[in-house]
Amino acid sequence: MKTVFKQTIKRSSYLLIILAISLSACEEVIQINLNSSAPKLVAEGLIEKDSAAWIKLSYTTDYFTTEQPTFVDNATVILTDKSGNSEKLNYHGNGLYKSELLKGKVNEEYRISVDGSGYNYQAVTKLFAPSTIHTVSFEKQESKRPGEKTNNYDLTIKFSDDPATENYYLIKFWVNDTLKSDSYTYLKDSYYTTNNVIEFSPMRMEFKQNDKLLIKLYSIDVDAYTYFNQLNDILGSGMRDSPTPYNAKSNFGPDVLGYFMATSYTSTQVIVQ
Repeated sequence: MKTVFKQTIKRSSYLLIILAISLSACEEVIQINLNSSAPKLVAEGLIEKDSAAWIKLSYTTDYFTTEQPTFVDNATVILTDKSGNSEKLNYHGNGLYKSELLKGKVNEEYRISVDGSGYNYQAVTKLFAPSTIHTVSFEKQESKRPGEKTNNYDLTIKFSDDPATENYYLIKFWVNDTLKSDSYTYLKDSYYTTNNVIEFSPMRMEFKQNDKLLIKLYSIDVDAYTYFNQLNDILGSGMRDSPTPYNAKSNFGPDVLGYFMATSYTSTQVIVQ
């Protein structure tokens, strides 16, 4: 689980976008002052059901340098649950802080506080119960693409949804033991639920007969859903349709890149046939 979300963040390059500058077609030398960007704190954190919490802290580097991100090794990180239990996370090197005592519990709310030199940032997240996967089915596509000898298959997954709450989900797929890192799927239950069951078929995903498929269905909160949805939109569009560059909304606030998230998941393995 840890690797999953770290990969997502790394792909974003933390969304530091440089706008293209147009030059006039004359021979005069134009001096352009490109300002360096000040380092921003990057936080990538997770607490999973029945597991300890972790968070990795670093600073962004200037766009024009080749330096690696600077890890934060002197922060004070405190994890507190809604029941009043609290723990200071231990530092493990390379910007990584981990808890030992507090484990993720369903319906518990967690607050993480990051104190450093001249700053204090806090994020709150809630851990929701995992869903139940009812069925995974496949439908063979009737037509083949040019040059292909075998048919592709479309997937449909059905899983339960609690009608008493507004729910958000992340679905990830491993095909033949390889994570499809370009296929993160985020769902809001109000778009798909019928009779307390969500029926979902991912777009732009195809499978071959006898593929071994691992599906993990994560329950996440609204802040995580918002963050990753915005991140996917930005990565997908390359900012082409946005008049102003922006960062995905962090639950730490606008001065931090990244997130702290609570989650639980259920999984199933199937063979495409």
